Amino acid sequence: MEYNLDAYDRKILALVQQDARMSHAEMGRQIHLSQPSVSERIKRLESTGAIRGYHATINPAVFGYQITAMIRLSTQQGRPYADFVSELPEIIDCYTVTGEDGAVMRVLATDVAHLQRIIDRLNRFGSTSTAIVLTTHVAGKAVSTPTA
Repeated sequence: MEYNLDAYDRKILALVQQDARMSHAEMGRQIHLSQPSVSERIKRLESTGAIRGYHATINPAVFGYQITAMIRLSTQQGRPYADFVSELPEIIDCYTVTGEDGAVMRVLATDVAHLQRIIDRLNRFGSTSTAIVLTTHVAGKAVSTPTA
């Protein structure tokens, strides 16, 4: 779907990604639009799907997760794993990808033994390859206009 965004829409999207709890009046002050104009634009951006939702970013350690891992799954035709991974709370992202792997997922685990149990359960869908995340350099970066 193509979105016809003007400069104000782009500024609003940047502000919403920076702080989704910012009031429409404050957004208007920052980008020199009235609060009703900002509200109307946000409603339009929501209805067209440009804004897909609002959420809080929670520290996984609050739930006891100490490990983040990336698991690649090589699987047979189709996506027999799709229902399974959507139900497992430890799998927080899962992407169907091109190449040798059928899926790449980001997984949270409380410890190595917990991670091993998750891998064992995924192995029924194909072979897995796991990398434990040591450092995160970029996460949750705001979406913006392409530079190239």
